Amino acid sequence: MFRFVQGQSRGFLVLLAVLAIAPVACSGNSGTATPGGSGSTLPSPASTENEGSPAATSSGGNAGGAGVAGAAAALSSLDSYKFSMTVAGDAVVSNLPTLPGAAISGNAPVTITGVEIVQPEKAADLTIASFHLIEVGGYDYFDTGSGGGFLKIQSSTSLADAFSPAEMFTSAISPSAASSYTDVGTETKNGVQAVHYQASSSALAELGSINGIPDAVWTADVWIAADGGYPVSMAIVATASDSSVPYEVQFDITNVNDAANKVTAPTNVTGE
Repeated sequence: MFRFVQGQSRGFLVLLAVLAIAPVACSGNSGTATPGGSGSTLPSPASTENEGSPAATSSGGNAGGAGVAGAAAALSSLDSYKFSMTVAGDAVVSNLPTLPGAAISGNAPVTITGVEIVQPEKAADLTIASFHLIEVGGYDYFDTGSGGGFLKIQSSTSLADAFSPAEMFTSAISPSAASSYTDVGTETKNGVQAVHYQASSSALAELGSINGIPDAVWTADVWIAADGGYPVSMAIVATASDSSVPYEVQFDITNVNDAANKVTAPTNVTGE
């Protein structure tokens, strides 16, 4: 058991170090998969999951500007939320195989789900592919799913932050690129009223250039809460000519400020 825990500890610390120096994925990016076509052409809107709500009500056509640029920062004003995310091709998730026992290979999409407590005391409970990460009380608790319990590590680096929707949003859409997003209507998304923005054709072309995937079809859709200004949902996908997905960042945020959102330290800790 000692050897196993020691190996997990090394792998975990290596991942933390890699994440600390990993380059942030390109600025001014976004997308949603639509096979075929040209990355310089704005695709039709992605599915909005309107849940029976009326069709988009805003006139559309307005630039994203501050609405998109300030969305990630607006998450810090919330008390808590839940999220689900799928990521592929991002620098952060590409380093997950450095951990022992990682069930990730190549550029396979990684699923991340969890709870983020923003205030009064920051905490997070995330499931990242086959890993379970709990961050609370100044400690990271990490379980690879081997059944051996959690490894406890005190660190000044927040691994949970690296996998948060705020980080993924910022890495994909820089403030300078926000004006390249156009308001295409207000609709219900994940149970709240949200303004739907789409990237312009020039922004989509820039995505391909920065990510080194110029021949893929890029789409970018963002939904910003009308009340609170935080990103309710985002879909950024590049689809290559062979129908593979070399880059993808999609997430949905729900249960905002829900009193049931809780994060507690695990009791089955096997090593430090």
